[in-house]
Amino acid sequence: MDGALLSLIGLIVGASLQYFYTRHIENQRHIRDLRSKAYMDFLKAVCELANYRPANDTRERIEISERTADAKARICLYGSAKVIRAYSAWEKLGPAMETEDQRSAFIEMVKLMRIDSGGEVEISNEDLRNVLLGIH
Repeated sequence: MDGALLSLIGLIVGASLQYFYTRHIENQRHIRDLRSKAYMDFLKAVCELANYRPANDTRERIEISERTADAKARICLYGSAKVIRAYSAWEKLGPAMETEDQRSAFIEMVKLMRIDSGGEVEISNEDLRNVLLGIH
Protein backbone atom coordinates (compact mmCIF):
# COMPACT_ATOMS: atom_id res chain seq x y z
CA MET A 1 0.00 0.00 0.00
CA ASP A 2 2.87 2.35 0.74
CA GLY A 3 4.18 1.95 -2.80
CA ALA A 4 0.80 2.89 -4.26
CA LEU A 5 0.54 5.93 -1.99
CA LEU A 6 4.04 7.08 -2.88
CA SER A 7 3.24 6.62 -6.58
CA LEU A 8 0.08 8.69 -6.20
CA ILE A 9 1.96 11.44 -4.34
CA GLY A 10 4.69 11.38 -7.00
CA LEU A 11 2.07 11.67 -9.72
CA ILE A 12 0.38 14.63 -8.00
CA VAL A 13 3.69 16.43 -7.36
CA GLY A 14 4.88 15.79 -10.92
CA ALA A 15 1.64 17.01 -12.46
CA SER A 16 1.65 20.11 -10.23
CA LEU A 17 5.23 20.95 -11.13
CA GLN A 18 4.52 20.49 -14.82
CA TYR A 19 1.43 22.73 -14.57
CA PHE A 20 3.30 25.55 -12.81
CA TYR A 21 6.33 25.26 -15.08
CA THR A 22 4.17 25.33 -18.22
CA ARG A 23 2.18 28.27 -16.86
CA HIS A 24 5.40 30.16 -16.10
CA ILE A 25 6.77 29.50 -19.59
CA GLU A 26 3.52 30.63 -21.24
CA ASN A 27 3.48 33.79 -19.10
CA GLN A 28 7.07 34.60 -20.09
CA ARG A 29 6.23 34.01 -23.76
CA HIS A 30 3.19 36.28 -23.50
CA ILE A 31 5.25 39.08 -21.92
CA ARG A 32 7.94 38.70 -24.60
CA ASP A 33 5.27 38.88 -27.32
CA LEU A 34 3.74 42.02 -25.79
CA ARG A 35 7.20 43.57 -25.48
CA SER A 36 8.19 42.74 -29.05
CA LYS A 37 4.90 44.09 -30.41
CA ALA A 38 5.37 47.34 -28.50
CA TYR A 39 8.90 47.71 -29.89
CA MET A 40 7.75 46.91 -33.43
CA ASP A 41 4.80 49.31 -33.27
CA PHE A 42 7.07 52.07 -32.01
CA LEU A 43 9.67 51.53 -34.74
CA LYS A 44 6.97 51.36 -37.38
CA ALA A 45 5.52 54.72 -36.23
CA VAL A 46 8.97 56.33 -36.16
CA CYS A 47 9.68 55.07 -39.67
CA GLU A 48 6.33 56.38 -40.91
CA LEU A 49 7.08 59.82 -39.48
CA ALA A 50 10.56 59.80 -40.98
CA ASN A 51 9.59 58.52 -44.42
CA TYR A 52 6.24 60.21 -45.03
CA ARG A 53 6.84 63.40 -43.05
CA PRO A 54 3.18 64.40 -42.81
CA ALA A 55 2.52 68.09 -42.18
CA ASN A 56 1.73 69.17 -38.63
CA ASP A 57 -1.92 69.13 -37.57
CA THR A 58 -2.98 66.81 -40.39
CA ARG A 59 -5.11 63.77 -39.57
CA GLU A 60 -2.28 61.49 -40.74
CA ARG A 61 0.22 63.14 -38.38
CA ILE A 62 -2.21 62.94 -35.47
CA GLU A 63 -2.86 59.23 -36.10
CA ILE A 64 0.85 58.43 -36.27
CA SER A 65 1.45 60.44 -33.08
CA GLU A 66 -1.34 58.52 -31.34
CA ARG A 67 0.19 55.18 -32.38
CA THR A 68 3.60 56.39 -31.22
CA ALA A 69 2.22 57.41 -27.81
CA ASP A 70 0.46 54.06 -27.47
CA ALA A 71 3.66 52.16 -28.28
CA LYS A 72 5.66 54.33 -25.88
CA ALA A 73 3.21 53.55 -23.08
CA ARG A 74 3.46 49.82 -23.80
CA ILE A 75 7.26 50.06 -23.83
CA CYS A 76 7.06 51.62 -20.36
CA LEU A 77 4.88 48.70 -19.21
CA TYR A 78 6.58 45.76 -20.90
CA GLY A 79 10.04 46.98 -21.95
CA SER A 80 13.19 45.95 -20.18
CA ALA A 81 15.00 48.38 -17.91
CA LYS A 82 17.88 48.60 -20.40
CA VAL A 83 15.57 49.57 -23.26
CA ILE A 84 13.76 52.15 -21.15
CA ARG A 85 17.10 53.69 -20.08
CA ALA A 86 18.24 53.80 -23.72
CA TYR A 87 14.90 55.33 -24.74
CA SER A 88 15.27 57.95 -22.01
CA ALA A 89 18.78 58.78 -23.23
CA TRP A 90 17.46 59.31 -26.76
CA GLU A 91 14.59 61.47 -25.47
CA LYS A 92 17.03 63.63 -23.48
CA LEU A 93 18.96 64.34 -26.66
CA GLY A 94 15.75 65.15 -28.49
CA PRO A 95 13.88 62.29 -30.19
CA ALA A 96 15.12 63.03 -33.68
CA MET A 97 17.91 61.98 -36.05
CA GLU A 98 19.49 65.39 -36.61
CA THR A 99 22.75 64.97 -34.68
CA GLU A 100 25.25 62.13 -34.50
CA ASP A 101 24.51 61.72 -30.77
CA GLN A 102 20.78 61.34 -31.50
CA ARG A 103 21.40 58.79 -34.22
CA SER A 104 23.80 56.81 -32.04
CA ALA A 105 21.36 56.80 -29.11
CA PHE A 106 18.54 55.65 -31.39
CA ILE A 107 20.64 52.84 -32.87
CA GLU A 108 21.68 51.71 -29.39
CA MET A 109 18.03 51.65 -28.31
CA VAL A 110 17.06 49.56 -31.37
CA LYS A 111 19.95 47.19 -30.72
CA LEU A 112 18.73 46.63 -27.16
CA MET A 113 15.17 46.14 -28.41
CA ARG A 114 16.46 43.45 -30.78
CA ILE A 115 18.28 41.64 -28.01
CA ASP A 116 15.29 41.97 -25.69
CA SER A 117 13.01 40.47 -28.35
CA GLY A 118 15.23 37.43 -28.79
CA GLY A 119 17.27 38.65 -31.77
CA GLU A 120 20.89 37.77 -32.29
CA VAL A 121 23.23 39.56 -29.94
CA GLU A 122 26.07 39.90 -32.41
CA ILE A 123 25.11 42.71 -34.74
CA SER A 124 27.08 45.86 -35.25
CA ASN A 125 25.69 49.33 -34.68
CA GLU A 126 26.99 50.23 -38.13
CA ASP A 127 24.89 47.53 -39.78
CA LEU A 128 21.79 48.68 -37.91
CA ARG A 129 22.54 52.29 -38.80
CA ASN A 130 22.90 51.42 -42.49
CA VAL A 131 19.59 49.54 -42.54
CA LEU A 132 17.58 52.04 -40.47
CA LEU A 133 19.10 55.35 -41.47
CA GLY A 134 20.81 54.61 -44.76
CA ILE A 135 24.47 54.75 -45.61
CA HIS A 136 25.96 58.23 -45.14
